[in-house]
Amino acid sequence: MKPIVYFFGLISGNFVSFPNDHTADIFKTAFKKVKNESQIILHRKDNLLYYCYLRRIDNKSFFGISLCLDCIYTDLNRLFGAFDNIFADAVEKGNLLMMDERGRLAWTSPDFSSNAVAINEYSKNLIDKITISKKSTIELPPVDFSISINDCIELSLENGKVEILDATKRYCNVYIAKTNSEIERVTSFNNLLRFKDGIIEKIGNDLKAEQKRCSELKSANLKLKAKQKSIVWVSIFGIISAIMFVILYFKVINPSEVTHYETGEFIYYGPLKNKKPNGIGVAVYPVGDKDGRKYYIGNFTEGERQDTAAILFYQDGDYFYGAMEGDNWKEGLFYRRSDGTYFQGTFENNQPYDGEWYDHVRKHSSVKGEVIY
Repeated sequence: MKPIVYFFGLISGNFVSFPNDHTADIFKTAFKKVKNESQIILHRKDNLLYYCYLRRIDNKSFFGISLCLDCIYTDLNRLFGAFDNIFADAVEKGNLLMMDERGRLAWTSPDFSSNAVAINEYSKNLIDKITISKKSTIELPPVDFSISINDCIELSLENGKVEILDATKRYCNVYIAKTNSEIERVTSFNNLLRFKDGIIEKIGNDLKAEQKRCSELKSANLKLKAKQKSIVWVSIFGIISAIMFVILYFKVINPSEVTHYETGEFIYYGPLKNKKPNGIGVAVYPVGDKDGRKYYIGNFTEGERQDTAAILFYQDGDYFYGAMEGDNWKEGLFYRRSDGTYFQGTFENNQPYDGEWYDHVRKHSSVKGEVIY
């Protein structure tokens, strides 16, 4: 029998599945039994075995994938990893799930029908990844009628392959939990968003503080001008103005703290080495920047933007996330706000070179700078 892949979910309390057929009741029952953030539930129905992967989105939402086989798949760790990768891809590409500005997962649509192309691609990738063969499967034994079809057993991946396979042969319902449910790709993306929000908030607070100090200096300046009634007062005012200028220069315009440094090209927040940005920091570009840049968040090496996971925002809403070397994009993701498309791959001279363009699904390729459909 050819493997069948189902996608299903509980979206704001409403159950949806794709394809939508008689299996819906199986998946609805699985949702009621789930107890962990990430879990695989094995359900046997006659001569078919359903491997149901469930992942909690929030208190009212779950994401699920099911692989239906007429045999027992023996490598549960590999299957769990393949399911996790599909979940991470769906979050990164934003065609099933997305990460909002606060780092919370959310569904992109109330059903799966609008994402049929992406689901078919994920299904094919899953089957290719796990490799169904005689080496990776064993036959389903006859149903053990000494155990009720409603009985179940709860295990974890740490119980080991032998114990899980034995339970699969005997029980119609096996619940397998994964102790460490975090997916590094999703967690790092979430942390990046939180870090970005924290940096931008700090920049905003610093700018407000500087504006307040400048306002106070301006107010003091006006009061001093009002008191100028003689040459003596003019002299006193000159002395006070000179002192204020020194304070303004060293504390506001050119502070000694490494958290604020003007390079001429941008305002820099972060550590310095030999009077150059060096380490994790933030660059804030002026409104009239020649390349239209707005913020850079990432690592600096001797004044150059050089990082494997930098993020560069542009004033028109575009952004780049990925590896930079010598101030140039090397590999990563470029999002274009004007049409909602994005490119993922390598870059030459800050232009897409080798990779894929996406518009919710793959749009076309770039090979050595040439567009190929």
